[in-house]
Amino acid sequence: MTITLSSMAKSRVAIFLALLLAINPLEASALQSLDKYVNSKHLAAPGLLILNALDGQVLAANSPDSLRVPASVLKLVSSTAALHFLGAERRYVTSIFATERKDAYLIKGSLDPWMSSNLTLAKKNGQKYLPSLVSKANPENRKKITLYYTSLFEKDRYDLSLNLKRKGIKATFKKVDSAKAMQLAKEEIASLTSLPLSEMVKFVTLYSDNTLANRLAMAAAREIGFERTSEGLTKTFVLALEELGVNTQGLKAKDGSGLDKDNRLSAQTVVELLTKVRENPKYQAIYEGLPVAGVSGTLKKRFIEDGPGAVGKVKAKTGWLRNTVTLAGYAKSADKEYVFAILADGINPTLTSRNRARAAMDRLLEAIVIGNH
Repeated sequence: MTITLSSMAKSRVAIFLALLLAINPLEASALQSLDKYVNSKHLAAPGLLILNALDGQVLAANSPDSLRVPASVLKLVSSTAALHFLGAERRYVTSIFATERKDAYLIKGSLDPWMSSNLTLAKKNGQKYLPSLVSKANPENRKKITLYYTSLFEKDRYDLSLNLKRKGIKATFKKVDSAKAMQLAKEEIASLTSLPLSEMVKFVTLYSDNTLANRLAMAAAREIGFERTSEGLTKTFVLALEELGVNTQGLKAKDGSGLDKDNRLSAQTVVELLTKVRENPKYQAIYEGLPVAGVSGTLKKRFIEDGPGAVGKVKAKTGWLRNTVTLAGYAKSADKEYVFAILADGINPTLTSRNRARAAMDRLLEAIVIGNH
């Protein structure tokens, strides 16, 4: 009997063989000594791959091409797509115009992904404060106004309405298309220009902001003419990664934040992406924004107890859902830098299990950092 392999099966075999060949004798013992960490019951057989960034040597691997739930590690893909198609220097302008009526104004937006109606957050994060436009257009503080608007996210419009209501201003909002906006607009009164997109990406990777990540992903899809749907996002991500030479087999995106449990990504894809990101200045914002173990962002409280030897030595994107804990990034060990992805999507859906998985990851990376392998 003759057995034939499908093209997909051949591809997976090829990847597996390549990984095996990449392990030289000098690193073979290292891989074996890491087995107890990789095979921790608390990780429940994760999709995992750890490479030497300089020469591509495999330090550890476990089903690296299996498709897993990435959780917020997907934000690495969203950020890459945004930088790839929009550019690090992209900025968004939101303006307010006078109209023929003294009590009516036009807000002309550009779907700024990072607008805020919370003054404290705006000052803290560098976001633009949308209510400031209305204040400049309405110095008389009229209590009843009409705001025509175009290209504003619904959440931003709603937050603005609440802000004005708290100030005693009753605003009637009327959405218009671009043609109507041109007819209404008279003199421009004021405008807001966002920080560059690179700063938004840094914020996403550092603090794992779901709304901003999703908006950046949608903006990338819109830029290249794809629908802002699951299918459109998947096509956007695949195109961006393939143009970077990254394997995208099986990649599936339901959103840009990683919150959907039906997102799929392999550790192989993540590691390849991180390798490309590290090499190319165009994507430097991703690396710069990554949390540092025990120091910043979503890793500020990690590693301190369970992997103190790795504090300050690991930069990585975190992620979690009910039965999933993920981590992907870079680990420094002496003069070497390792690129890694750990996608543990089979753990018990409890806080205790998730914390144990996090601790297991921290210990694994500490072993790599201190050379205990």
